[in-house]
Amino acid sequence: MIITLPHEAALAPDIAISSRSRFSDSIWHLDGLRPGGNRSDFSLDWDFAIAAGRFTDPGFAPWCEAAKTFLWSVKVDPPPGRKHLHDGTLTSLFKALRLLIRWMADQGYRRFAELDRDASGWFLAAMAARRNAKGEAIASSTMELYRRLLVLIYLQGARYPTVAIDDPFPGVTGTFRTRDRGWLPYTPDAIAVPLVSSALRLIGPAADDVIALYRQAQDAYDAALGSGLSQTRACFRVVDAIAAFRFATLPGEDAPWQAAPVTSTKRVRQLVDRLYDACFVVIAYLVGARVSEILGLQVGCIEHHASAAGDERFAYLVGRIYKTAHGHHGDAHRWVAPEPVVRAIAVMERLSEPLRRRSGRSDLWLMTSSTGLMGPAVEIDLPVVSTIIHRLNHLFAPFIGLPLHEGEPWHLNTHQGRKTFARFVGKRDRTGLHALQAHLGHVSRVMTDRGYVGTDFTLDELIDRHAQDETRAALEEMLTASSLGGKAGRTIAARSQFRGRTRDGDVQAYVDFLMAETDLRLGICDWGYCVYRSETSACFGGDGGPNPALRTETTCSTCANFAVTARHRPVWEARRSRNVKLLDQPALDPGSRALATARIAECDRILVALDHSMRDHHGSQDQPV
Repeated sequence: MIITLPHEAALAPDIAISSRSRFSDSIWHLDGLRPGGNRSDFSLDWDFAIAAGRFTDPGFAPWCEAAKTFLWSVKVDPPPGRKHLHDGTLTSLFKALRLLIRWMADQGYRRFAELDRDASGWFLAAMAARRNAKGEAIASSTMELYRRLLVLIYLQGARYPTVAIDDPFPGVTGTFRTRDRGWLPYTPDAIAVPLVSSALRLIGPAADDVIALYRQAQDAYDAALGSGLSQTRACFRVVDAIAAFRFATLPGEDAPWQAAPVTSTKRVRQLVDRLYDACFVVIAYLVGARVSEILGLQVGCIEHHASAAGDERFAYLVGRIYKTAHGHHGDAHRWVAPEPVVRAIAVMERLSEPLRRRSGRSDLWLMTSSTGLMGPAVEIDLPVVSTIIHRLNHLFAPFIGLPLHEGEPWHLNTHQGRKTFARFVGKRDRTGLHALQAHLGHVSRVMTDRGYVGTDFTLDELIDRHAQDETRAALEEMLTASSLGGKAGRTIAARSQFRGRTRDGDVQAYVDFLMAETDLRLGICDWGYCVYRSETSACFGGDGGPNPALRTETTCSTCANFAVTARHRPVWEARRSRNVKLLDQPALDPGSRALATARIAECDRILVALDHSMRDHHGSQDQPV
C-alpha cells in the first residue's frame, strides 16, 4: 500500500524505503521484484562514481540528499494527476537520474538549481549523441525517458525546493504527454501456428520421454557423486546409464522424435530446457498471461470451478497479476485454462520437482545455472526475462525449425503471446488460426460465461482495442478499394465516394462516424468481410453476429452481406488450385468430384468479380468529366 507523507517528512533519515532499507542508506534495496526481474536492478546504489569523487562523498551530501528526495517523492508523493510509481519503474528512473547527475558533474554543476533551460537542452543533445553497444543511436523511447525525467524534476521542484529547476519546456510542460509508441507486435499467423503447434507436440508424449530421461540421468549422477566420483567421472557414468534409452515414435509419425543414444549430459539439459520453453509458449499463447505472471506460478495452480449453469466444470490457472497491483505481492487472479495449459502445468510440476525439493521453494519455473545435470552446489532461481527471450529466439526457434517471416527470422518476445491471444479472442471470426481454434475457442466461450469473473482488465482492453483496430482497417480498405467482389462488395463499390483514394483524413473521419454513430457490425475472416445484417445472413446468424458453425467460403460467396477485396484474392486462388488438384485424382468419388467442381465455380465467380470491378473502376476514371 502506498502511503503519502507530508513534504517535510521527505528528508527524515529514518523513513523506510522498503522492508530492508532506510532513506539514509547508501544502497536502497527495493521490495518490488517481480518474477522475471533482475534482482540487481532493484538495489539502487547511490555510491556511484561522478567527476572528482563519488556521489556519497561529504562534498556532495546536499545534492545526494536532494536526489534521494526526488526519487523517493515520485514514488510516494507524485505530482497531482500522476500515478504512484512501481519499484520497477523507479529503477529505470534511477538509472536515468544517475546519468543526468554524472553529466551535470562533468559540466561543473553541483545542485539541481543550476539546471536551467539551456542546460536541459544541452543534456538532451548530449544524450541524443550517445550510441548503444551496437554503435546505433539510442532509441527514441530512451530519449523520451530523459525528457520525462526533466519534466518530473521540474514538477516535484514546485513542492520540494531542493530539486527545483527551471521549466525545461516552457509552455509545454503542463500538457506534456508520452507519445503513442504503438504496440509491441503480435506474432503473425504464419509464425504463431508452427510455434504453438510445435510446443503442443513437445508437451505431449515427448514430454514423458524427456522427464523419464532426465530422472534416469539425474539419479545416475546423484549415485555416482554419492559413491565419491568426481563430477567429470560421474558424467561418464551417466552416459553409460542412459545409453539404452530410446525415444518414442509420436502418433502420426514414422520414426522416433529424437535420435538415440544420448551421448552427453549437456544434451539431457538441452531437452529439458526446450520442454521449459514449450510450456512457456503454450501458457503465454493460450492464456494471455504476462511473463511475470507465468514465472510466478506455483505448484498446484490448476483449479476447477463450475459454470454459471452448473452443467460444466472449467479449469482455471491460478496466479497473481503484478503490473496493475497496488502492492508488490500482486493481486490474485484466475485465467481460463484450456486442456493443453493444464497439461503444460502438469509437465512443469513433474519437471521442477527435483529443484523445488532441493531449494524448498514452490515456484514452477525454477531453473539451474548448470548446462548439465544438477550438482551439489548448483544455483537454483527463477530466470530473468532476457534469458527467456534469448532461449525462445536462439535455442527454441532453431530446435523446432521455426520458419522465416518474409525471408527473415521473426524475433519473439515474452509479450507476443499475450498480444496474439488478445487478437484471436477479439476477432469477430477466428478462422485465421485454424490449428489453435479449438483451444482458444474454448477460452473465449468460458470468458463469456456468466460465471466467469476476470480481474485482468487491461487484457480486456487489449482485446477490445484489437477488435476496434481490425474493424477500422477493414472499413478503410473496403471504402477505398479499387476492386471489390461479393454482393455487399458490389453495393459498396457503387456507392463509395472514396473508391480508389488513399486512406486520407476524409476517409478516416467517415470511418470514425461509422464506428461511433451507427450500429454497423463487421465480420472479418481470411476470405473476406461480412457487412453483417441478420435478416440477410446466409449463415443464419443471430443478433450477436454471424453463425460460426455455418460460416464457410461457400456460404459467404452467396450471401448478400459478403464483400471481398484484392487482399483476399490469394485465398480464393489457393482454394481454386487445391480443388483443381483434387479433380486430377483418378480415385476421387463422384460426390467429392461434384463438390470440388462447385467450389472451383465459386472461386471463379469471386475472382472474375474482382477483375470486372477493377476494370469498371479504371474505365470510369477514363471517362471525360
